[in-house]
Amino acid sequence: MNLLITDDEYYIVQGLVGMIDKEELGVDNIFTAYSAQQALNILRKEQVDLLLLDVEMPKETGLELLEQLNSEGLQTTTIILSGHQRFDYAREAINYHCFNYLLKPIGKQSLNQELSRAISFLRSLQVKPDPATGDDIKVTDSGFVHSVRNYIRDHLSDADINRVKIAEAMHLNPDYLSYCFHKEFKTTLTAYINLKRMDQAKYLLKNTNLSINEIAEQVGILNISYFYRQFKKVTGKTPQQYRK
Repeated sequence: MNLLITDDEYYIVQGLVGMIDKEELGVDNIFTAYSAQQALNILRKEQVDLLLLDVEMPKETGLELLEQLNSEGLQTTTIILSGHQRFDYAREAINYHCFNYLLKPIGKQSLNQELSRAISFLRSLQVKPDPATGDDIKVTDSGFVHSVRNYIRDHLSDADINRVKIAEAMHLNPDYLSYCFHKEFKTTLTAYINLKRMDQAKYLLKNTNLSINEIAEQVGILNISYFYRQFKKVTGKTPQQYRK
């Protein structure tokens, strides 16, 4: 697994190199570049799996570098690391299928967690379906969306799961997260979470002897009346009718 760090600030690059836990992450080589052109030269001759990229650099921006890579058919998973919380940058990064858009400064733990997520995604040759819903997550999904879907699946029982909480876990701006998710799935996060809760409830009704109250709690809905309304809205049946 090879990583390329690109930033026009020498000390930022060296600081990032020093923070990365190479052995724990399984990183073989860390290349460094201080301009888009240097990065392009490395990407043309080396096998680079993951690119950690600054946005604003002299002569050519990080986004312009991504445009050039796209035109040359050079594929690498990219994490944008920017000092600017600009939505136009984030939106353009989505168009180039960046794994994530992070803001400087970033701490060692957050950096390694993000790299670990990206590397895990890269190493996933195939994605297994969710056993509860049969939902087959496509490996063509952008990396961060894959992570968001997994986070939602693993936290359905959390009654307070929402876009702010998910954004904090993903180290993303909530508005950026919502925009990306809606662009990918043509639905809101709230609607998607509710749908996954109902899918899980259907699975539990068919495959367990849990009571309706217990199932509602397991899918993160504490108000049983609300659970009944949502379930009937999605399935056209009450939980009891569906179980029969």
